[in-house]
Amino acid sequence: MTTSRPRTPYGRLIHEVTETVAIPHTYTLLIWGTTMAAVEHHGLPDIWSVLLMLVGACTAYVVVGRVAHRRHGAQPAVERRVIAHPYRVATGNILTLLVAVGVSWIAASVPIIHLAWLLTGLAGTTTYLAGMAAQAYIVARLTPVEE
Repeated sequence: MTTSRPRTPYGRLIHEVTETVAIPHTYTLLIWGTTMAAVEHHGLPDIWSVLLMLVGACTAYVVVGRVAHRRHGAQPAVERRVIAHPYRVATGNILTLLVAVGVSWIAASVPIIHLAWLLTGLAGTTTYLAGMAAQAYIVARLTPVEE
């Protein structure tokens, strides 16, 4: 019989922080990855390229979110199982990131620089949201949660 060590306040805090930031952390990594994919094709961005990438990413977020909201209705936005098992979601994030950065790299190959930056933000965020939704669905279906 094994006994578990009592949680320290600091250990509990670390646990809560990692549960909270699993998904936002991945989006931060996506922005770094998509930016570097575009930099490979076009070099460092000017201010218009930066703004257009942000416009593309925000547009994707709003459009994908609105479409999903209309189809999903007013049910809770995040499955309890996903929050309860952020490490499983975070482990699968590498696949989502690889695919999203790959799609962004293709979008960044557009020869018109400002259009390429716009498409990089749009494609990266859209792919990220679809990938994270797929991961959440899989985790929610395969992982029991204690209530």
